[in-house]
Amino acid sequence: MYFEVDGRKAFATTGGKNLDNAKPTVMFLHGSGLDHSFWGLQSRFFAFRNYSVLAPDYPGHTNSAGPPLETIEAIADWLNDVVEKLDASNISVVAHSQGCLVALEFASRYKERLRSVSFIASGLATPVNAALIEAAENNSGTAIEMMISWGFGPAGHLHQGPIPGNSMMVGGRNVMLRNVPETLAADLRACDAYLNGRNAAAAIDCPQQVILAGKDRMAPRKAAMELVEHLNGPELTIVEESGHMLPLEAPDRCRRLLSEFIFKNNPA
Repeated sequence: MYFEVDGRKAFATTGGKNLDNAKPTVMFLHGSGLDHSFWGLQSRFFAFRNYSVLAPDYPGHTNSAGPPLETIEAIADWLNDVVEKLDASNISVVAHSQGCLVALEFASRYKERLRSVSFIASGLATPVNAALIEAAENNSGTAIEMMISWGFGPAGHLHQGPIPGNSMMVGGRNVMLRNVPETLAADLRACDAYLNGRNAAAAIDCPQQVILAGKDRMAPRKAAMELVEHLNGPELTIVEESGHMLPLEAPDRCRRLLSEFIFKNNPA
């Protein structure tokens, strides 16, 4: 679905159903260099269970016009503009990686329409290796290979995805190739510069859920547990066998956890 925000083309997938703002909305937020397609399995699940679904491409990503936004706070403000433009209500936010930082800002500052927030594979902050930022700016192929290698756990590296004959790593690489070099570099710089996680986490007052990956090399356990400690009593699950790309590597487990939490806190 295409629409305009601040005079620029924006895109969000709706999970195969028309957007109906009379229904509760599940809004999916993707990570650095990625897009709406990251949430293909989860978005369709909720769209076919009487929820409206929004999985936007951030500015400069795949189908949304650029330029990419330079800060996490700016992306959160843009996201609120999307919500107001489409008049979405009773929103459950589901976020992964960089999307979790956006969710922290959005959920702490734009509370009126929010019913719950689910954080997947992230911490309060996401410091980025300087070599990775340099590669994103000057050698995007190397940056993508670094992120794909670090991002996937055993299931990804062994090509044990949920769709026979489909490699999660190849799919992720193809999406990221659409978002280099400018967009990926902007995403990584925004993550590295974000410092307001503690304040934002403390200000969130809707129900919260945290799903962590036991074999995550991009959001290590210690950093991720800081997010848990600074939120207000979140439901916590650790999927021990998964790497950072948990919604792709363990989609059934991720879907069950999300559906149980959202069905309870934002029923359709």
